[in-house]
Amino acid sequence: MLKVVSMWKLPDGMSEQSFEDWYRSKHIGDAKRIPGLRRYTVNRVAESERAKAPYYRMAELSFDSLAAAKAAFESPEWKYAFADAKDKLAAPIRLFLESEEVPL
Repeated sequence: MLKVVSMWKLPDGMSEQSFEDWYRSKHIGDAKRIPGLRRYTVNRVAESERAKAPYYRMAELSFDSLAAAKAAFESPEWKYAFADAKDKLAAPIRLFLESEEVPL
């Protein structure tokens, strides 16, 4: 399994509420249409930790392989979702991680 992890801050002038309204009503639905996406996990820094955290949110997108993730990045669905998000994500970073579930 390959996991694409993205982390970002809120852009200057955007409130958490404005971001969350857009993120939940628009972006999550757009992201769920990305071909080859097997799992989609969204994370937000705990409220008590936000003032000192370097990022506001993190999204984890799971694919079968690096090739599947790269193919998804070329899809119209990916391009649309991330063109729409461009002005709403400040200082984004993206990591490609080989992921393994460890049974407890």
